[in-house]
Amino acid sequence: MPDRIIISRAAIGGRFIVSFEPRTVSWPSLEFRQHGDAKRCADARHATHGWLIIDQTEGGAA
Repeated sequence: MPDRIIISRAAIGGRFIVSFEPRTVSWPSLEFRQHGDAKRCADARHATHGWLIIDQTEGGAA
């Protein structure tokens, strides 16, 4: 079971990735076009499971 959520930038395409660490098949990474959408997803998982959110994107700034 994951214990933290990582928000990061995709290598190409300007998208944002929400991944669950440690990674498992049952919790695949999710991809979003906007940082706000990725953050809302992470916040919802945090509210449900209490997992720590680590945002590696500096708030989505380009």
